[in-house]
Amino acid sequence: MRLTRRKFLHAVGAGAAASAATSVLPAPAIAASPTIKIGYISSKTGALAPFAEADPFILGKVREVLKDGIVNNGKTYTVEISDIDDQSNSDRAATSASQLINNDGIHLMLAQGALTNVPVASQCETAGVPGITTMDPWQGWMFPLKGTPDVGFNYVNHFFWGIEDIISTFIGMWDLQSTNKRVGTVWSNDPPGKVFGNTEIGFPASLGKGGYSIVDVGEFQPGADDFSRQIVAFRDAGCDIVTGLFSPPEWAVFWRQAQQLGFKPKIATPAKALLFPAGIEALGKGGDGMSTEIWWTPGYPFKSTLTGQSCGEIAAEYSKSTGKRWTQPIGVVHALWELGIHALKNATDPTDPDAIQAVIKSTKMTTVVGDIDWAGSPIKNVAKLKIAGGQWRLQPDGTYDLKVTYNKNAPEVPIQADFTMDLARKAG
Repeated sequence: MRLTRRKFLHAVGAGAAASAATSVLPAPAIAASPTIKIGYISSKTGALAPFAEADPFILGKVREVLKDGIVNNGKTYTVEISDIDDQSNSDRAATSASQLINNDGIHLMLAQGALTNVPVASQCETAGVPGITTMDPWQGWMFPLKGTPDVGFNYVNHFFWGIEDIISTFIGMWDLQSTNKRVGTVWSNDPPGKVFGNTEIGFPASLGKGGYSIVDVGEFQPGADDFSRQIVAFRDAGCDIVTGLFSPPEWAVFWRQAQQLGFKPKIATPAKALLFPAGIEALGKGGDGMSTEIWWTPGYPFKSTLTGQSCGEIAAEYSKSTGKRWTQPIGVVHALWELGIHALKNATDPTDPDAIQAVIKSTKMTTVVGDIDWAGSPIKNVAKLKIAGGQWRLQPDGTYDLKVTYNKNAPEVPIQADFTMDLARKAG
């Protein structure tokens, strides 16, 4: 067993405490229940807050499930959960992770978010604390941590799709219709955007192999409010398709300016921008038929290992208790807790980091987002999340519904509608 810095500190601290207690205090008549401590970090405020919108709901359900503790090998452990808002700031995420590890003495770290995962995982790997992260393409997690798919890491783990999965899903949907295969692409000038636009592992290489040609006139700075340069280039090149990596507000600006400048593509499939109902509803009727990747919907045919609820039941309870519509991260964050609790329940010692990590790396289980398999993954410490493709459809009452239109990469998820290409007629 490796003696990590955290194990050393725990051993020294425990020894010192035991010595002091023995010298001045009588032994307690009844021993307290042992405690498992879980840390959770996400972006509840700031630019990435929509991805953690359902955190209070999910944490409430998890705390209810764990109110009587975790039973492991016949022993009951009390569970303490410390959740921290990193405010969509990577430096704060690193500081929060350090606090949870060194001050709170957590046994397992869970985290989610594009600005959260790397600094948190870095702290965990250094300290020897097992961790699970999600909601970031695996390449955007592994490579900044200086890892490689064939070697991986000792204590940190990730589950999510890869850039190759979203590319194949987008192309799969586009191939269902006849277009001129000319694609306007525009990527944000940040780490995720650079992964999407990478000439070796991103969209450029794969689109070329699929017979698509690209029109790309450069990245945009996050928060940009002028996309006229890209739009004019796409319009003049006659692009039938447009894609890119946008936040919901950025895409709303892009689409409004596209209509003003006379650019009306047949297919619009921006990544990230249309994950949330609010993002598509901000476009009014012009969003009808826009397509997106799908991580999870209430229609997924899986049940929670924590509550036994179906995906539809979880979404309905969320809407009833919050007054809000369901969002895709609900399923992913719920699955994160399923995986973490599974590791603690099945470790030979749920307070030992090596025992917890041994369970994680051998895990293959079905969660509310489907099968998560670290055991059989060719990418060390990464379990791939299967994704589908879909379109937002305007309903008679003015709301939008997300329909699954492509499932080759996630065949367990049923198709709900045909992929259509009449966006240009509906836009504006």
